[in-house]
Amino acid sequence: MKPAAPPTLTPGAAATVGMSADRIEDVFARLQRRVNDGLFPGATALIARDGVIVGQRAFGTKVPGADDPVTLDTLFDVESMTKVLATAPSVMLLAQEGKLGLRCPVADYLPAFAANGKAHVTVRDLLRYSSGLPADNQALDDPDHSAVWRLMEETPLEYPTGTRVGYSDLTYRLLGRLVEAVAGMDLDAFARRHLWGPLGMVDTFYNPPAALVPRIAATGFSARRGHLVRGEVEDEQDFALGGICGCDGVFSTARDVAIFCQTFLNGGCYGGASILTTASVAQMVANQTPQVTAAATDLSPLANLLFTPKGYGFELATHRFSTGGMRLSSRSYGKTGGAGTFLWVDPRRRVFGVLLTSHGLPVPFDERGWNELLDRTAPGELFDGVIRAIDDGG
Repeated sequence: MKPAAPPTLTPGAAATVGMSADRIEDVFARLQRRVNDGLFPGATALIARDGVIVGQRAFGTKVPGADDPVTLDTLFDVESMTKVLATAPSVMLLAQEGKLGLRCPVADYLPAFAANGKAHVTVRDLLRYSSGLPADNQALDDPDHSAVWRLMEETPLEYPTGTRVGYSDLTYRLLGRLVEAVAGMDLDAFARRHLWGPLGMVDTFYNPPAALVPRIAATGFSARRGHLVRGEVEDEQDFALGGICGCDGVFSTARDVAIFCQTFLNGGCYGGASILTTASVAQMVANQTPQVTAAATDLSPLANLLFTPKGYGFELATHRFSTGGMRLSSRSYGKTGGAGTFLWVDPRRRVFGVLLTSHGLPVPFDERGWNELLDRTAPGELFDGVIRAIDDGG
């Protein structure tokens, strides 16, 4: 018998995949209450199991105080979800094709990276947030992009490579730079051609054109730019570098992010397109940082983001301060965007949820600011609700 084709996403009744429609409505009602209370301007959410979209909803407005409702096709600045939607899978695809090696030194592809004793750091070390690089190294006021990139490439290590986990935008900014050096095109062009295009993710890109601004949810006010950010990446360093970076900059819809999640549940394929091998997918979502444990690092919401075990780009489920809540199974994986966007996939239960909000980056981005964002958007409550909605014993 010919094996069944991997599922593609279609709307359907919750009961057909062992979920409770009433409990899914409870998830959405709780989210609507938060928007009604003014905790953030707007959001979209999508829940799917076994390829069936059992619920999707839009909430609030694209611009605070405006009569401009969010719709299911509203685009959001997904910030650090860029790391798994674009950068990490691009690296894995190039590795599959033999164009780079995960255990090869980064300096093989970015020679300036060897400065300050970093010649030993590998591509894999960057992918798993264990290179030793700091969280960031910004040069916002230098208009010479080549000088900024050289500064970033030459940044000294903060801790010995491989000894801990240290979440880092700088790390993924450099991975994006590495992809561009190897592929000979920018990250947007590469991802469109080799990832998003084949998967049918037609609403995923960097630097959306002006014609699409009416579909985009605004994020926060930028004091540097002097206006409410809408249709531009909110992160100031990535904006200063032109908006196409490995750590932030992608805009997408809940539906496109859902296609990406289903692709990973399918083992790297969707709708006739195969972008990654099953082995590559398995590597990306496995624990690649055995040098740390959740017990020792899952000490606060911000510590969870920064220091807990990681895959290649992905965060891994823990049972205390994960943005995925406390009910995900042990092999679950997800990604958080700093402006209030979240995806989590539970492969054992074959279910995932997507929550895209327009909360905007915390100002300042410190422990208190991060806690407030999570308290307002409540992703853990949403994903706990998704799991509670499963009523078939799964």
